[in-house]
Amino acid sequence: MKILGIETSGRSGTISVVEDESELAGTELSATGRRHARTLVPEIGQLLQHLNLKLTDLDGITVSIGPGSFTGLRVGVVCAKTLAYALKKPLIAVDTFEAIAASQLKIDQSIWVIDDALRGDVYAGKYKLENGNLISQQQPALISLEQFREILTAGELVTGPGVTKLKEGLTGLHLGEEQFRSPQAVQIALIGEQKVQRQESDDLWTVEPHYIRRSAAEEKADAPPV
Repeated sequence: MKILGIETSGRSGTISVVEDESELAGTELSATGRRHARTLVPEIGQLLQHLNLKLTDLDGITVSIGPGSFTGLRVGVVCAKTLAYALKKPLIAVDTFEAIAASQLKIDQSIWVIDDALRGDVYAGKYKLENGNLISQQQPALISLEQFREILTAGELVTGPGVTKLKEGLTGLHLGEEQFRSPQAVQIALIGEQKVQRQESDDLWTVEPHYIRRSAAEEKADAPPV
């Protein structure tokens, strides 16, 4: 079972193809932000060509749906929906924070994944590994950094893109290693593979990205004139 993973929740991105719980090949996308729209499909084609595969050889399409950047997620989700529809393959939408947690969790350990939501806030989600299954203990939600620190239990691991961006405000906490803080397409694809094997899929007509709040300047620029 060959599964394509697409991860474009940040300014950079990755794509990966997995089979039998192992990565066949993966690559970083050459473009950032809105330029993913021009490069994503050709780079998927190049990755498959490297593996001597065609799009029709894929058994499922998995995509990161955030929380993440507005432009990156929109491009990745539209691409995944289009491929799933055209190829008549299952679409799996993966919580970006879940994928980050899955790469670091140990049995009976709780882990928080955070990202910077600007204006002193974070998006924070909590996960735990129980009996080999990743359990969401709190869905990603907007909370102030001050409140986030107050609800932490001593020793809980904190990871995610927000750790790098907000490191000064996280002094004294148990922080995840830097190389595991960003989501990767291989983890998106591995989670998707498990769901496809269980014959689970998402409705491509209703899947929507979970955007991190944009900056005040971006919101002002998009606001209708008064």
